[in-house]
Amino acid sequence: MRTLAGLDKAQLLSCYRKMLLIRRCEEQLARAHQRGLIHGACHTYIGQEAIAVGVCARLKAQDVIFSTHRGHGHALAKGVAPRQLFAELFGRQTGCSQGRGGSMHLFAPEVGLMGTSGIVGPSILQAAGAGYSAKLLKNGAVSVAFFGDGAVNNGAFHEGLNMAGIWKLPTVFVCENNQFATEVAFEYSAGNPDVAGRGAVYGLPGVTVDGNDLVAVYQAAEEAVQRARNGGGATLLECRTYRTRPHAEGMGDYTYRTREEVDEWKTRCPIVRLKQLLLNDTGAEPAELEAIEKEIQAIVADAQQFAESSPWPNPASATDYVCAESAASKVTLPTAPSSGQTKEITFSQATLEALAEEMAANPAIFVLGEGIGKRGGNFKTTAGLYELYGPERLCDAPICERGFVGLGCGAAMTGTRPVIDFMFADSATHADLAAGLHRHRSLGRHTSLRQLLFRLCPFSRTASRDSIEPGRRQGFAQALASMR
Repeated sequence: MRTLAGLDKAQLLSCYRKMLLIRRCEEQLARAHQRGLIHGACHTYIGQEAIAVGVCARLKAQDVIFSTHRGHGHALAKGVAPRQLFAELFGRQTGCSQGRGGSMHLFAPEVGLMGTSGIVGPSILQAAGAGYSAKLLKNGAVSVAFFGDGAVNNGAFHEGLNMAGIWKLPTVFVCENNQFATEVAFEYSAGNPDVAGRGAVYGLPGVTVDGNDLVAVYQAAEEAVQRARNGGGATLLECRTYRTRPHAEGMGDYTYRTREEVDEWKTRCPIVRLKQLLLNDTGAEPAELEAIEKEIQAIVADAQQFAESSPWPNPASATDYVCAESAASKVTLPTAPSSGQTKEITFSQATLEALAEEMAANPAIFVLGEGIGKRGGNFKTTAGLYELYGPERLCDAPICERGFVGLGCGAAMTGTRPVIDFMFADSATHADLAAGLHRHRSLGRHTSLRQLLFRLCPFSRTASRDSIEPGRRQGFAQALASMR
């Protein structure tokens, strides 16, 4: 019996089961939203199941994904249990984020789901950061960013792909082009609607596939993941598909597209196509597929019942995980010198001494910023460190503060300890609350806010020469040591 893109019957049945699980879960969640059981927006993945399943089927347990507001399918494909998904959308204590995240903010780092987000574009930057971690740690992991066509017109797309290109990061960028950014047609909003073609601008291979064809997605993902794992760098996949439900449940759907268009796309259903392939080309029996359908129906019914009967979170726990626990109990922090051992140096010199000391002790620390490599920084904040640790740990970045802050967040989530060196304090506006939100909604399983350090260089030259009182070097040293 022949295989398809290396997929045998058992593998195809596994993919079919996962796709059907996503579809039936989403259909039930849409009904639950109509009943008022889901609070807030609910963006279903119906019609796009082949993409999440085809890509995640090529990933290992150590590989990580970052997703979007339309992330239920990605969560299920990476291994989140339906019970946890339903409970989270219902705002219950038993959800994957204990009710803190809801539909658009799902976290399950234990299975490699590093987060979904209602903000457009951060998945691209954070996946690049996870790729940087894998490169520095040399652990063979691959990161994946899922995002919609709307995100490719966002600055994060340009900045993230450019950084992945220049540093050859082991990352796969998956654009799920469902042809509408909310209700705006992509063909209208994009000066260049060829998403895959944009990869060449950043030195990346770009591949266009039929996003409703499981085998085509699987094959493209296999090649992209293998390239990333073998050191060949990132790939941009454009999976052309269509969502057959409204942008979000409860929204109007026929002011920007027609019923006829939606109905025509329903005939291209990825699950129906895979079912036909199984019956016609693998020898699968109708009874096998009927058994899978019954199994999935039982799983979904159980998830619904479990979520509805689960307790609400305790209101007293609302502020849990907002702040990181003290690192003092986990690491030995440096102590302030006695008064007889102090010296007068600039703030920049003090932070350089502390950074040099901690980089020697912690190989996971790397510095990211403009001109901090061979030059040693405008204010000599990294002078001499490049010669000790090389370009991977003293990494000169393009002028894209939002980009490398987002990259730093993704790196901090995945095992490395970035120090973001802003050339001027004005750039601190790019250090937004993304890391803190991830920490809170992931129940502290993402500790990125504590493990991502921002260093601000003063604009004024006189300020950069101001002397530093005893103990200030100790404060920066303790901040670095707490990242261990």
